[in-house]
Amino acid sequence: MRKRKTIFGFLSVVFLLSCGAFLIFGQTPSQNFEKTEGLRREIRLINLLNGLELTPEQTALIRDKAEASRRLVDDSRSFFAASQKELEAMLEEIRKYRLENHEVPPNLARRFHAVDSELKKERLRLEEKLGGFAGDIERNLARHQIYALEKFVPCIIPPKGESRIGQAVDVRGIASKLARLRSVPDRLYDQRRNQIIEKSVEEIKVKAGPVIGRDGEEEMSEKIGNFYDKVRGLGEIDFEIQKEKLAEEFTNLVKPKSAPLDMTKKIETFLLSPEGIPILEERIQKAQAKDKLV
Repeated sequence: MRKRKTIFGFLSVVFLLSCGAFLIFGQTPSQNFEKTEGLRREIRLINLLNGLELTPEQTALIRDKAEASRRLVDDSRSFFAASQKELEAMLEEIRKYRLENHEVPPNLARRFHAVDSELKKERLRLEEKLGGFAGDIERNLARHQIYALEKFVPCIIPPKGESRIGQAVDVRGIASKLARLRSVPDRLYDQRRNQIIEKSVEEIKVKAGPVIGRDGEEEMSEKIGNFYDKVRGLGEIDFEIQKEKLAEEFTNLVKPKSAPLDMTKKIETFLLSPEGIPILEERIQKAQAKDKLV
């Protein structure tokens, strides 16, 4: 009994100290999470901008379009916020009628459709405007920049020795892992084959999230096992010749089957994001300062 009271007292102190820390520093867990997610978005964007190697003119254009995009989104948010209370009130009324299995009065239905139509029009206007900004940026990118943007895979830490985007897949790192797999003695591999495959699937789930499901997990395990057997069955010379191609094959094998963003959506998501404005502005100022020194 005394031991239980001691544990309870200790946990109470820990809880109070935790609450005190939140009060002192003014940070809640959700605020901390938002801050870390904001930093992640910024770093991914910096990696993209580093790889695109924009000219000063391109940097200024993207900055201007991102600022216009932010103003447009802010205006749309205000529009939606102004309509939200009215829409919620109407939906509450409609809900009451439908709970009683009564028909919605024509006047209420007309009001709802009018407000709903205005919201849809505003959403369409926003999408068309943002698409236009993205189109302006795309038309001012060089061919190699378009290619790099198409191949861009958001990441926090690019593979070593690779600063350009479009190379976010660590081909050399995967090839090294495959080489280590080949170095495992046959007897040991046969004993631990299932464990090795399970570990690979777990690593994929950690990176991609639980998107493959239980059935997909079994299918993934079978594919990885077959791939590992194939890699181990190659001769030394064949493996050395094919190792980078095998690394790419493995990447495609384990990549989540999600629909890729088209070019317009990629530009909207990354280059028109509000996080990019201060980064672009800083680069413009540095370029201007450098020009003055020359």
